[in-house]
Amino acid sequence: MEIFSNIEERFLPDPEHRPLFTFGAPWIQYVHKNKPFNAAYEILDRSVNKYGGDRIAIIDGQTGSTWSYYMLRAAVNRFGNALKKIGLKPGERVLLRVPDIAEMAIAQMAVWKIGCVAVPSPVVDRAREIQFTINDTEARVAVVHEEYLDDVEQVRALCPTLNTVIVIGSSKPDYVWFAGIIKDESEVLDPYPNKPLDASGIYYTGGTTGYPKGCLHTHASEVVLSDLNNIARGVSSQDVFLTHGPIGHAFGNGEKINFPLRAGASVIYSIRPKPIELIEMAERYGATIMAGTATIYRMILREVSDPTEEFPKLKIRHALSSGEILDRPTYEKWALLFKFPLRNTVGMTPMRHLFIESNMFGAKVAPDLSVGLPLPGYEVRLVDADTKKPVEPGTPGRLAIRGPSGITYWINIHPNIKQRAEQDVVDGWSYLDDSYIQDDEGWLWFQARLDDMIVTGGRQVAAPEVEQVLGEHPAVREVAVVGVPDEVRGQIVKAYVVLREGYSPNEELVKELQDFAKEKMATYKYPREIEFIDQLPRDHVGKIQRRLLREAAARRQSVG
Repeated sequence: MEIFSNIEERFLPDPEHRPLFTFGAPWIQYVHKNKPFNAAYEILDRSVNKYGGDRIAIIDGQTGSTWSYYMLRAAVNRFGNALKKIGLKPGERVLLRVPDIAEMAIAQMAVWKIGCVAVPSPVVDRAREIQFTINDTEARVAVVHEEYLDDVEQVRALCPTLNTVIVIGSSKPDYVWFAGIIKDESEVLDPYPNKPLDASGIYYTGGTTGYPKGCLHTHASEVVLSDLNNIARGVSSQDVFLTHGPIGHAFGNGEKINFPLRAGASVIYSIRPKPIELIEMAERYGATIMAGTATIYRMILREVSDPTEEFPKLKIRHALSSGEILDRPTYEKWALLFKFPLRNTVGMTPMRHLFIESNMFGAKVAPDLSVGLPLPGYEVRLVDADTKKPVEPGTPGRLAIRGPSGITYWINIHPNIKQRAEQDVVDGWSYLDDSYIQDDEGWLWFQARLDDMIVTGGRQVAAPEVEQVLGEHPAVREVAVVGVPDEVRGQIVKAYVVLREGYSPNEELVKELQDFAKEKMATYKYPREIEFIDQLPRDHVGKIQRRLLREAAARRQSVG
């Protein structure tokens, strides 16, 4: 099958560094049919045709208001027709900066339905990050909620390809009003005849060079991963999905759009809910499947002492942890308190979503804290990080994967992205930055990260990006950033700072540096701890030895 035929060649890695997409599992071989394939039609329209349009698609967790499948499809078609009138052409990119409300699902599926490429953007991103994303993707249109418009306004003049900004909320001068342009549009829209391996979206993940990496995915991967994950979970049209994951991130995006709507199920939307609010909404709206990070489950355990007493009407069958590996104390305490099990899974933005599961057909099959096995259709092997040769069972190895999704980096203004493509995709296999052990029965067990990524609260933070931002402050001569253990978030970001002459270490300067970081990037990336030191440890060639800083932080925690 032709790959990424809707994307200009200049944006793609060299052919030898693109993944080999395979669809061998029996449930997903429909991709091989010689027919047009549009993710919006497959996920939304087919569900309306199969299960009926009167069913509830989206529940607003705050207000209890709902969107039926008919209402959702009508809005998608109206917005798709409006985007076509603006002049969008198939293959062009659309930035989506919208919180967890129905309009985000409407916008994304409308973009897909007319053959354009969606670029979801976390609403916590700041102007600097938004400017990079727009210019890297050369987005022509941005769909922005009014509450998150300020950062876009700051950089609009610095984004030469961006000629239209559509605002959700109230109408504003110099902007196109979402409600206004869809009001008189038709509720009928034929899906653009994409090929299965045409690009559907560009999803950004943290970059160890200080810039996020754009990861291209296909219409086929949007649909196939929905089917495979729903099979593993035993999903039916009667299920109700719930996650705290933001819809602008790849994880929350799949859990709130693709998976539930493909199954004809319902999904609860809520903007930045507190941990206790998640459980309250789960009981109130009858959630049956829950997804989150280990951090959110630890926070829930701090709030809830006796769930059978406090939330007797909970209907959740099982919950999964992804984004960070579930630790044993949380796993065991959850098993004691809650009636439904909690388990590990693995998903990564470069692979689009979850691709290793510990469940199959709705039941946990993997032992203990094992992350499980690759979903049907995926092949996995563990290799030596240097030689890429397979390792023996019981030996830690870098994870290599091949199947219906894979790593395809977006090539444009990121300074080192071509080199990453050369390193991470070889002979059709995608090489990920995690180490696992495979036991004699084939079960996978997480070991460690292999790069400088920090996983805090389930979100990835690139240490070099934080260093780059802090290095712009006039007080900072040198800085090194590491992740240090934290009992709630798993890790937190810690910065070791060498000050310039004329500056003295004090608590006021700590807060000033933290506020400076918050202004420049998403707030979850800021250093929660800052320590001032006289010099950074370096090796014989002058490279900063972050390992020594991590060890020093661990010793301080132990003494504390």
